[in-house]
Amino acid sequence: MKVASLGAAEIEQALVSPSSVFDAPSEIVETPSLAKLMKIEILKRWELDARALMRATEENMAGGEPSQIEAVNDALARLDPEGKALEDFAKAPTKL
Repeated sequence: MKVASLGAAEIEQALVSPSSVFDAPSEIVETPSLAKLMKIEILKRWELDARALMRATEENMAGGEPSQIEAVNDALARLDPEGKALEDFAKAPTKL
């Protein structure tokens, strides 16, 4: 699904379950209505989901979905080739 613009509810859903809003991590990068740090936040959450899926697969509890970890890492690299924003993201407060 190509997402040109997201409403508040869709952004909230993307933060909970990125794959329910986007078909691929690259779509997050290409969504002009999202700020760079929001894109990184959504991608990092997708990465957590992908890692959980990998662990489940290793424990013979496969969820039936292929891992998107490589696609997530590629999308993060496109957003921030030098890793500067990821450093800023790591320093950001976890609670608002």
